[in-house]
Amino acid sequence: MKLALVKLGGSVITFKDRPLAANTGAIDDISRVLAGLDMPLMVVHGGGSFGHHWSVQYDMHTRPAAYDPHGVAVVHESMLALNEIIVNSMIKAGANPYAIVPSAFTNGHDAVPAKIKQLYEMSKTVVPMTFGDVVYMGGRKYSILSGDSLMSIIAKVLRPSRVIFATNVDGIYRDMASKEVVKELRPGRAGAVEFSKVNGADVTGGMQRKVREAFKIASMGMDVVLVNGLHPERIAEAARGRVDGTVVRRYK
Repeated sequence: MKLALVKLGGSVITFKDRPLAANTGAIDDISRVLAGLDMPLMVVHGGGSFGHHWSVQYDMHTRPAAYDPHGVAVVHESMLALNEIIVNSMIKAGANPYAIVPSAFTNGHDAVPAKIKQLYEMSKTVVPMTFGDVVYMGGRKYSILSGDSLMSIIAKVLRPSRVIFATNVDGIYRDMASKEVVKELRPGRAGAVEFSKVNGADVTGGMQRKVREAFKIASMGMDVVLVNGLHPERIAEAARGRVDGTVVRRYK
């Protein structure tokens, strides 16, 4: 489908070293760039110093469990608060964002394909925007569903023409010392890859999770791009097919 699916990383839209601190300058710059895109767009954003901060405080993870109900409420509310900041910024920039909680199109961690296909239809008139969140898993159990995981869930159903992860670095580095960017990765069979060293690239921490999801999406037959979202024009250029970052090549 002609669609740009963009993930705004928490390290781009928040200051992760300060609890509940939105990077409003970066958000406004990204909003202006996204408002200028002339193609259907869908946005997923991470939690950064909002949702991630509280999920750590309440010891909540992706593993379903009977977490503290107050923690569930606090994490969810923090994500709604961050989402509101981004939505308002995009409205001011002239875009038409439409916020959607992930539980509206998922069942726990599983896709509800018919609902996800509705998001594509919506993208012809507005910008569907969702986010990592705490989701209900049945009984007394809840779980964190990350924005990175949502990218794979959505991509599998919609098969967008552009899949873009906006992070706070220039792409995947060959090694952290030199900061040399790997321009292209051809992962082959993801299951056989040692993710801490991907074709000579240094992939650790939060970037490791993004690369896992990028490989998963690439295995579905879609190229995945990782760019520096603190240079918002790179997001727009990637949506137009010109990449200043790393491309993980499809290999299905």
